[in-house]
Amino acid sequence: MRARGLPGREGDRMQRLLNDLMVAGGADTRLGDHVGAAVTEWRRLPRIQVAGRAHSGRSTLLGALALMSALETDPVDAPGAPDPVLDADIVLYVLAGTPTAADRRVLGELPAARTVVVLNKADSVGSRWADAVVAADRIGRDLGMSTLPVIASLAARTRSGVVTAADLVTLRRHAVTADPAFTLSPELFTSPAAGPDVAERVELLSRWDLYGVACALTAVRHDPDIAPTSLLQLLYAASGVEPLHHLVHLRYERVQALRGGDLLDTLTRLAARAIPSPDSHGRALLEDFLAGDQASWLGLCAGLACPDVAHLAAGYANPSPVDADDAIARATRWRAVVSGEMSPAARRAALRVHNGYIRLWDRLSGAGL
Repeated sequence: MRARGLPGREGDRMQRLLNDLMVAGGADTRLGDHVGAAVTEWRRLPRIQVAGRAHSGRSTLLGALALMSALETDPVDAPGAPDPVLDADIVLYVLAGTPTAADRRVLGELPAARTVVVLNKADSVGSRWADAVVAADRIGRDLGMSTLPVIASLAARTRSGVVTAADLVTLRRHAVTADPAFTLSPELFTSPAAGPDVAERVELLSRWDLYGVACALTAVRHDPDIAPTSLLQLLYAASGVEPLHHLVHLRYERVQALRGGDLLDTLTRLAARAIPSPDSHGRALLEDFLAGDQASWLGLCAGLACPDVAHLAAGYANPSPVDADDAIARATRWRAVVSGEMSPAARRAALRVHNGYIRLWDRLSGAGL
């Protein structure tokens, strides 16, 4: 972190600011209470809700993702019950197929920036994974929201299960000789006509579902010596949950980054309202923090996350620059953005990004030494 000009955790000036205010007494301690409340809100884990109609797979998706701050809501459009209040920082709305009128009604009230639509049970859409991808893209364009296909049941099984030696024996037995229609239905897969190992195939089906079995057979057909861990990783990838994990992670980071900007706004207002006196150093302490590296980094991340300018940072793999040359190149680009025609909110965000990269260039190049 420090090698790239970023503030280290051991130098958390935020905590030092709080400590200095709380031990000062009088007006500074009262100011510290307000700062403490703002910092607590900033540190709060973003809330995630998993919503959707009954039997859409909400519980299964929740288990597959294993997110710390995620909660499953009551079902949407339940008879005799009001729809759940969807007010989390991130809402994962689960569909089991084409959106119904109730789904559209609820989704129409949610902001796209904090909603991710999950087309669950994607193995039942068409005959290939590509069909599910096309369906998810179509739903996403129709709703104006990010939509991803997932097989939550398979993802959950890969999280909690293991591929056993017995599984591989059964798969290898049928990988080469099986008819292409072998995995078209559970009945065909467990038919006695396929051999005497009916019980083993029933067990395999109960643990991995038909789509998982089909993927496993294809993998073993191409690599008969595939290791159990490699096959488990392949089944995890086949569930489609990894792109969803990645998107949720990005949304999570954006929520935290925007909160950092809100925190800076609050501290700026508190500093402006603090009245300097011989017995109070609260304003000086706040202004000192706001001029420091940690505040600069929070402002840079908040600026990059601002919806008005976020598309301009789409090419950045990471908000931190690779080196001093990268930092000054980014700062120059964002200076040009600030000079362009844009809304006040966008200009403010772009200025935060520009100033943040100037600060990082200063640290990485040693120009400020």
